[in-house]
Amino acid sequence: MSHPVAVDKHTKLFAWTAIGLVVLAGCHLFVTLVLYPTAIYWMTYYVPNYEFGFVRRGLGGAVIRMLPDTEYFTAAYTMMWAPVVVWLVALAALIWLILRSGEYSARRVMLAMLLPVLPFAFSYAVYTPRPELYAMSALVVLCIALTRLQSDRSMLIVSSVYGVTIAVLALVHEGIPLEVALGALLAMSVLPTQLGPGPRRLCSTAAVGPGLLAVLAIAAFSRNDMGARLCEQIPHRQIDNPFPAQSNPADYMAYLAGRIEIKADFHDWVCKSGHAILGARVTDGFHLVGSFGAGPLIASFLVGALYFAVSIWAIQSFSGARIAALLGEFQGRLTAPLLGLAAMVPLFLTAVDWTRWWVLITFNVALVYVLYTITRPEIDRPTTRRHLRVFLCVIAVLAVIPTGAALHVGGPTF
Repeated sequence: MSHPVAVDKHTKLFAWTAIGLVVLAGCHLFVTLVLYPTAIYWMTYYVPNYEFGFVRRGLGGAVIRMLPDTEYFTAAYTMMWAPVVVWLVALAALIWLILRSGEYSARRVMLAMLLPVLPFAFSYAVYTPRPELYAMSALVVLCIALTRLQSDRSMLIVSSVYGVTIAVLALVHEGIPLEVALGALLAMSVLPTQLGPGPRRLCSTAAVGPGLLAVLAIAAFSRNDMGARLCEQIPHRQIDNPFPAQSNPADYMAYLAGRIEIKADFHDWVCKSGHAILGARVTDGFHLVGSFGAGPLIASFLVGALYFAVSIWAIQSFSGARIAALLGEFQGRLTAPLLGLAAMVPLFLTAVDWTRWWVLITFNVALVYVLYTITRPEIDRPTTRRHLRVFLCVIAVLAVIPTGAALHVGGPTF
């Protein structure tokens, strides 16, 4: 027999669970900062700049070029970790909103603790500190605003600001507008309950249109023959490079244990390995996906789909709000969600990170789902001891396994 559980009867349990999550978060930070640092790859996002012409992903490097050469690596490390900090702040704001939007119920606490251990949350940020975290943070702000604002005019203004922000971020990574289009269109379809069909379409266009136009402009006008000249600008410095150890289990374990040290010159490594950043064409992406192999791609797809299914199930289980209720809100409004899904297709066609694309789909859907559930009466109803035991097991597994670190199955780590 299941017995209802009130949050005040389990304050200590929830407190110890929160402490455990903080400790495990520290362990993950230790892994990514000390045990297995991969900054040599993530800093390559900020190598391109506009010194010799318009190139894709050039905005981040252009900011660094404004600083003295002696500050290059300080600026690059800052640019790399800044989106992580912004994303964690956005995540914290979302957790606070979950806890403060209604009664302080056990289900709210469980949902708030679930959020940071989902594949797109903490582990995704610290193991893959990409600039798209800025866009994810912006989408959180947009979605929260849509639940708070009342007038059509204010929603249009917020949507326009968001759209311009995503368009600017496309200059840091051209895939960003495609990665968050689904979430914006889902949010516009469900969250602003007072918005009429005409204003809803206008706000959707304002939120998604500028980013998609930026992607087309980058594809049409960016140059991809600047690799050699951009390489000449990169300064030299020895940086940890754990990737060679992956090919040999003995070296890999020795590296993790600190018995051997593997470093590479950043300039030489980027110029040798960074073609995908400096000079890749869209057709190169098609060829890479085509040559990756059906087996690894299918495995990557299935792992990502599993992440999605488990995440949605966990949100439904702990919040009490069924996903069917959310899907019912899209009756007669399927065009926008389908367009959002269509925006993900070019990502699957041009890059092999099929697990990562599913992680982003999970984020887009889960964000809207979470904001939908906290307004539902189910989340403030009592839970049971059985749900509590399931919650602890799920939280423990997701907190220990860095699900956000998975990009794809097979091939190089990055």
